[in-house]
Amino acid sequence: MLSCARRAGGLTISDLVGLDGGVLPLARELAGEELWLRGYLAPSLLANPTSLLLTEASRAPCPLCGGIHGSGGGLLVTPRAPLDGVIAMHEAVEVRGRLSVGEHIGLGEAVVRRASPTAARRRPATRPTAPSAKTGASRRRPPGRAGAADIILLNGRIHTLAAALATVEAVAIRDGRFVAVGDTASVAAETGPGTQVVDLRGRTAVPGLIDSHIHQQWVGLNLPAVQLLDARSIADVQRAIAERVARTAPGAWVVASSGWHESILAEGRMPTRWELDAVSPDNPVMIPRGGHVVTVNSLGLKLAGIARDTPDPTGGVIVRDPATGEATGVLLEAAAYFARRVAPPAPPPQEMARLLREAMRELNSYGIVGVVDPIVDESGIAVYRQLREAREITVRTDLLYFAHDKAETERGIAAMRAEESDDMLRFAGIKFMLDGGVEGARLREPYRIVPGEQPRPDYHGLLMTPPGGEDEFVEALRLVAEAGLQAQTHGVGDEAIDLIVRAYARVNDAIPIRDLRWALMHAFLPSAAAIRTMAEIGILATVQDHPVLLGHNQRRWWGDERAARAIPIRTLLDAGLLVGAGTDGPVVPVDPFLSMWWMVTRRTLAGYALGPEHAISAKEALELYTINNARILGVEDERGSIAPGKLADLTVLSQDILAIEPERIRETRALLTIVGGTVVHRSG
Repeated sequence: MLSCARRAGGLTISDLVGLDGGVLPLARELAGEELWLRGYLAPSLLANPTSLLLTEASRAPCPLCGGIHGSGGGLLVTPRAPLDGVIAMHEAVEVRGRLSVGEHIGLGEAVVRRASPTAARRRPATRPTAPSAKTGASRRRPPGRAGAADIILLNGRIHTLAAALATVEAVAIRDGRFVAVGDTASVAAETGPGTQVVDLRGRTAVPGLIDSHIHQQWVGLNLPAVQLLDARSIADVQRAIAERVARTAPGAWVVASSGWHESILAEGRMPTRWELDAVSPDNPVMIPRGGHVVTVNSLGLKLAGIARDTPDPTGGVIVRDPATGEATGVLLEAAAYFARRVAPPAPPPQEMARLLREAMRELNSYGIVGVVDPIVDESGIAVYRQLREAREITVRTDLLYFAHDKAETERGIAAMRAEESDDMLRFAGIKFMLDGGVEGARLREPYRIVPGEQPRPDYHGLLMTPPGGEDEFVEALRLVAEAGLQAQTHGVGDEAIDLIVRAYARVNDAIPIRDLRWALMHAFLPSAAAIRTMAEIGILATVQDHPVLLGHNQRRWWGDERAARAIPIRTLLDAGLLVGAGTDGPVVPVDPFLSMWWMVTRRTLAGYALGPEHAISAKEALELYTINNARILGVEDERGSIAPGKLADLTVLSQDILAIEPERIRETRALLTIVGGTVVHRSG
């Protein structure tokens, strides 16, 4: 019998099963022994499955791509008795059973229970040595004449965001940096025989925009999908799907972009299977909305294994017609996983590299010169590395490795430290995710009942801590601090945010985090106590314009009061927090001017405003998209404002967003985008 000391010493599923499902030598050695293991149960469409899949990390689909990241290998568990109550895919479990090794590896006659909140014990981690400075950050060069400028922009209205928002007429660029900033006459003195001179003719320019939370890889994946953001009715959706079906081989999937919302449709709902069948009887169709909801046609339901009598999977809802009980095609949370798993997989690396290049060009067209891509793994890092080696990166990109528990954090730190950062590609840190989106945020007070979608009066959303609970999360964070890396954590609901801030504070007691620039992502419903602690210990916040599309479900699922106070930027700034801005594209459109419009007006695409008291000024919105984001990334000496010696990142706008009516901000377009002195976008 395996000793208690051995069991408590850190035996994990990955000790027994490889990532490819292969049986490892230790499993054969321990065959027949009784083991304790921690992990997560994969969702099942069976009402009372005789066996369950246990994996080391949650089998929840990625909120953006629907894929499974970092779940590790799995083994089958045959419970001794039916499970006691509902165990969601995000809840860690402890399983005790006898190990069998044959065609499949599993635990038989197993007892399954929810994991205790004590820290999961792991093998001793190798502690990396913290770097002495941000790896690869280039040194700022002092200004001075060393030849003529490569490019000069004259006769403009250039908001530098330096020296109290100084506005100048002209800038000169040489060797990828600003060398002169001032009036047209003085800057023109930098002209030489080979200088390119651009007459702005009074147009406005600002520092190149930075999006501090955008899934750049998934922007690329969404580009070839059916675009639905302009649809305003179910009929519009049907027409868009029908157009794609007409040029798709029978039997092949038709997939739409996730960057839209049913609230913009006249009907205010997702299309049903029958409405999609009318235009696609022979092709499976999947229309995702964000990362938590999909709708599919009848063929898509069939491929997903969902029929009339299929029960709801744990942690998910199969929406049904109230009159007939038939599945409508709309699948929520875990139920969406079963459609996503049979849909087309991610493309191979070469195709992914091509799509990523296109995504960068798309972002350049919006004036974006820098982003944080907050969900990468080893395969994503490899694609970015390939583009850098080919000198094809046109958006300065900071990467965050997506980790769930302590073991994945160790792997992520190793992956980050194995790479070399430079001005175009930086390996910044680790991203964690502790709750879901609007439909899965962890709230202290229960959700509202939403007929046909959310039936539980006691539903509080998802809390996705590691198997060892908060203590293991703190252990993982401590590793990040010791490595000198940034930590950013997804937090939407008030209970989840309180936990994140508390965990950050526990690490801060031993290793001050202020200079590491740790951040809270999203910050929908922070409590007053959480905001105070963030200000005290230097936790930063990154916010996005989700309500422009998701406000519809915020109101339905949370109620008007919580919906209105979500993402309280005014309160965060007034508390003295450093706040940066982004879009979370492609969950919502990548357009930064739409995002700034929402910050200033708090209006949604559905036509109403949510929480206008939390609006900020246009100047503040521009700062959030430039110098504040640079500060959050720790690169404010190089980027985020226009000054001699700084990297020459700049965008010319179609109108002055600081001088127009707030309602018109969303009409702004980028006419010229420059990254490091190179023109990467030109329009008109």
